[in-house]
Amino acid sequence: MSFPNSTFVEPQVKINKSMNALLEFLKGEEFAKTAQDDLTGLIGKAGGATKIGGKVGRFANSPAIRKALRVVPGLSAALVGLDVADVLVGQDSLANRGMDAAAMGIGGTLGAVGGPLGIAAGAGLGKMVSDGTQFVLGGGKSAEQRKIEEAVKLLQQRGLV
Repeated sequence: MSFPNSTFVEPQVKINKSMNALLEFLKGEEFAKTAQDDLTGLIGKAGGATKIGGKVGRFANSPAIRKALRVVPGLSAALVGLDVADVLVGQDSLANRGMDAAAMGIGGTLGAVGGPLGIAAGAGLGKMVSDGTQFVLGGGKSAEQRKIEEAVKLLQQRGLV
């Protein structure tokens, strides 16, 4: 559908541009190049002229490292996707999932200064902190373990076990 003499941008065009931007991000080429340049720059500032520094700098600037760095954006997105799936369909209580979602939101907001990868890393770290807090304060037991213990106590009270 087109709209003659209109400045209206078709939704499909916006979606295509967004998808292209997402795919470019997930390819990781720009991230790998920037990260590798930053890494070699830091090595140079920290004494890259030394014998060991030169070897480390050449290794950091190698094609193998660039290929490894290209995986980071996609892996980060996948891990955050798993965290989101855990919040949405996990078997934890509503309060537990609410705490996870809030922690992911706070972490993502704090990580926003690092762009999309910072948001993903912040959300992942927020979920990790939330899960760790729940583990420590909840005695380290899952919801299923607590249910089983309650069932065993009930059976013991009735003299069946």
